[in-house]
Amino acid sequence: MNLRDNISDVIQQAKEKLSGLMKKTKEEPLPEVELDKSVLVEKIRRSPLFTDLAEENIEEMLKHMDTVPMRSGEAVVREGEEGDYYYLLVSGAAEVSRRVQGGPPKVVATLDEPGGFGEEALISNAKRNATVTMTKGGAVMRLSKDDFSDYVKDPMLTWFSPMEAQQKIAKGAKWIDVREASQARKSHLHGAISIPMEQLRDRADELDKDAFYICYCRNGRLSSTAAFLLRQNGISAGVLRGGLQSLERAGMA
Repeated sequence: MNLRDNISDVIQQAKEKLSGLMKKTKEEPLPEVELDKSVLVEKIRRSPLFTDLAEENIEEMLKHMDTVPMRSGEAVVREGEEGDYYYLLVSGAAEVSRRVQGGPPKVVATLDEPGGFGEEALISNAKRNATVTMTKGGAVMRLSKDDFSDYVKDPMLTWFSPMEAQQKIAKGAKWIDVREASQARKSHLHGAISIPMEQLRDRADELDKDAFYICYCRNGRLSSTAAFLLRQNGISAGVLRGGLQSLERAGMA
């Protein structure tokens, strides 16, 4: 490499550094975040997701949440990403956009404090189905997927042992088999309604909101997610602890 090439490289590097510095100086500074705990708890209480959550669980949830300042224009989550956190917008504002039939993103909702988002990807083990972008600088609090299960999802569920479930069914509750349709066709509990997990959200309006449902799968993992989704849709539901395996061990399947 000759001297001229060296000089060209130095000049190019200097331009890149200067461009980077100019970009940083134009960036909106991160907003300062000051959160009053009592006000924050009240905000969380106003979110429909936490209406029935016990006070101690909210306390534990807060202990495990990180606060992240956000600039206007920043994306908190992006459509197609893996779900890793549940988010609570505690200051600022945001908009939700989604690609429709492969077209450009379209704004489908707006969020103000204390708007929560991100739980669908966590409870369904699916990728993000929308992008959330800040329209006003503020802050979000985030809770990891594991902590969301420990302090939000699991405490909000009602679990039934095989004996308790059978007693509940005898009093009028109904089974929901959330396994794949092919599995449900091979074997299912007497009187069970078959709604595969991936169809549950779209078919929730087929269910009677005055009835109580007990969700089951093979081991209880999928059915716990199903019961949580049903509760979010205003349907009373519980989970067969241990799934069909527990019934088989108890000789009740």
